[in-house]
Amino acid sequence: MSPDPFTRSRDCPFPLPANGEQAGSLKLTWKLSLLLLILVVLVSLTLKSFAMDVTPMPTGVINHGLPGIRMGILTKAQGTMLHIDHATYTLAPTALVENKFGTALTLTDIQCHDVEYRVRYWVATDKSQNQIVQMIVTFPE
Repeated sequence: MSPDPFTRSRDCPFPLPANGEQAGSLKLTWKLSLLLLILVVLVSLTLKSFAMDVTPMPTGVINHGLPGIRMGILTKAQGTMLHIDHATYTLAPTALVENKFGTALTLTDIQCHDVEYRVRYWVATDKSQNQIVQMIVTFPE
């Protein structure tokens, strides 16, 4: 009959490995488990901080009190490039675009070629004079 490979002690009710190789394997398993747990905690904290850094899409209503309102005819919109009254403008990344009823519009909603939509728009007052920050589009009925 072979001897029991696991010994038991009064201090430790579960079986202990009999030889040093198995004990080293057990220590390695515990160290790897602890390292994995620390890694999971660090990754979850990092992901939370990245989630807070994301710039939210603009929400709100167009501020009609901003200075510099302009009116014109939108004839072409391709991506963020807009042609209004034979001038080219870009739409700011945080621009608010609505229809005349106050419903928010997306870039896809205003993509057009060879049309004539009446628009009211506000151009940025800083160095980028060709960037629209707010726009109201009136579609033909």
